[in-house]
Amino acid sequence: MTRSTANLLLLGAAALWGAAFVPQSTAMQMMSPTWFLTLRFAVSTLILLPLMLREARLASGPIDRGSVALMGLIGLVFLVGNLLQQVSLLTTSVANAGFLTSLYILFTPFVAMALTHERPGVAVWPAAGLGLLGAWLLSGGLGGRFVIGDVLVTLGAVCWAIQIVLLGLVTRRVDRPMALVAIQGGMVAVVCGGWAAVHDPISWEAIVATKWELAYTGLVAGVLGYSLQAMAQRHTEASDAAIVFSTEAPFAALLGWLLLGEHPTPAQWAGSATIFAAVLLVQLWPSRRQAGVAGA
Repeated sequence: MTRSTANLLLLGAAALWGAAFVPQSTAMQMMSPTWFLTLRFAVSTLILLPLMLREARLASGPIDRGSVALMGLIGLVFLVGNLLQQVSLLTTSVANAGFLTSLYILFTPFVAMALTHERPGVAVWPAAGLGLLGAWLLSGGLGGRFVIGDVLVTLGAVCWAIQIVLLGLVTRRVDRPMALVAIQGGMVAVVCGGWAAVHDPISWEAIVATKWELAYTGLVAGVLGYSLQAMAQRHTEASDAAIVFSTEAPFAALLGWLLLGEHPTPAQWAGSATIFAAVLLVQLWPSRRQAGVAGA
């Protein structure tokens, strides 16, 4: 798979995740965040289990212990990131959460350098700046007082940066994307389910009322979206992936406009265009590997 193809697949994953904000928003009217996370990722994991078993039968050998440990660590980081993002919305605004979550665009290159010694390409730094500017415009700007939710969502952005870097690392070590996606989703389902069963009441009517939301977020965004990420990140840099993933916010704004009647402001349209400009900069700028081949 070429770098360009990988980045296009990541763009597709970002579009699926952005579209998931609509069902995520409507589902919160029926159930708690922990129950939604539990059921969403339970659906994903149940679908992925037979795919994971088939993948294991076709594999050339078992997963080494180091890769299993890395997959478990990715699942833990994925769990913490999801929880921090959900809990932060209890005290911070959606605008602040949207902008602060996008800080993973900036964090990822530094995490990559610290954990894998990956040196981001020249285009990453201006692209990261464009992406952050676009996220700020799209969220309407960072306003109001700084509250505990802002701290939590910023920590969540660090988790997403770590998840992106570690996922790229493990997929280069072992070609088992279904196992990886099943492990990270299963960890969310088990841990959030244990908490929700004790602390959050739920009714069968609420589950039935959110069946389409759970179907989309569990099957399309969960299985397909995260599988695309696991397969494509093997072939591109983590810093590039973070910038491509920033298109999740414009896709969410577009679907919110089309399906929920939320009308973006001119500044938000400008923010969306700026984010896509950042993605084009990364896509069109030669990677270090390509530059090395061209100069050989």
